[in-house]
Amino acid sequence: MYQRLFLAALLTACGSASTDDDTATDKDEGADTGIQDDDAPDPDDSDGAAPLATLSSDDCPDMSTSGTSTFTSSGTERTVTMVLPSEVTSDMPVIFFFHGLLDASMSSPSSYMASGLNLQTYADELGAVFILPESGLMTVMGFSFYMWTVDTVDGEDIVLYDDLRTCASRELDVNLDRIAAMGFSGGGLFTTVVARDRGDTLSSIVELSGGSDVTIPTFTDLFSEYDTPAYPMPALLMAGGSADVWPGGGFTIVDFSAATDSLQDQLVDDGHFVVRCEHTQGHDVPYSAMLDSWSWIEAHVYGQPSPYQANGIEDLNSDCDIMTD
Repeated sequence: MYQRLFLAALLTACGSASTDDDTATDKDEGADTGIQDDDAPDPDDSDGAAPLATLSSDDCPDMSTSGTSTFTSSGTERTVTMVLPSEVTSDMPVIFFFHGLLDASMSSPSSYMASGLNLQTYADELGAVFILPESGLMTVMGFSFYMWTVDTVDGEDIVLYDDLRTCASRELDVNLDRIAAMGFSGGGLFTTVVARDRGDTLSSIVELSGGSDVTIPTFTDLFSEYDTPAYPMPALLMAGGSADVWPGGGFTIVDFSAATDSLQDQLVDDGHFVVRCEHTQGHDVPYSAMLDSWSWIEAHVYGQPSPYQANGIEDLNSDCDIMTD
């Protein structure tokens, strides 16, 4: 019972999203990746991102235009919002955006985030396709929440990612070497899971108040437990300083800055190029952080060294630093 109460509290905590001009907020013991710390491949030796996965249910959503639709993944109806540039071109980059944890009263977290973050504007500016999947619903103590499976390896949400990547390649002219993943809060924690389980499909990641190895009182297993990804993708990790916690007021269950510290150290130890930004806005995302996110994603291609590694990060915010051993 106490586990469920803590989980319900956590779920209600991590899903807000402000959309004004200044801010934008919101394992099972599983299969081994088979990669040890010293085995992570050199990006220069890559022959390209991993092959496409076979569709779990032989179904794809409508990807012909911007909008929200449903399709079947792992035998279950799932929802996704697509945001396509107004002028669809060839070889388009893809950005997966994972929403935070939200109450079931939200009719569609993915369409809410697409609208609130004005992603159509950015899709047009970047010439990129945004894919915003929705997590499934979990019911706890009579309350229902949208929740990503951050405590399993190769769970149904990872299969959902696989399906959407395959569908995008079939339905659109996209560049499989320019697929990035990003998310805020609970979506940031799920980005860690995608990087861990499908790192060989990602050109880069961005986490906005995410992290790894989160301990929740009364839970035995870690949330977003780290394991060495199959590919050392460049990572932009952002957190909001000492106030990036929940619930606050002197009582902390989740410290997102500390969780980001954990992920940062592990990625650096495994040979990833990591830039860490620590703003002072707490559990929130400054507008400037979103702009840095687009710059970061646009700069990276699978198998190629980060241009920030050679040229520096002067075009990013002053609260950002390159992390080293």
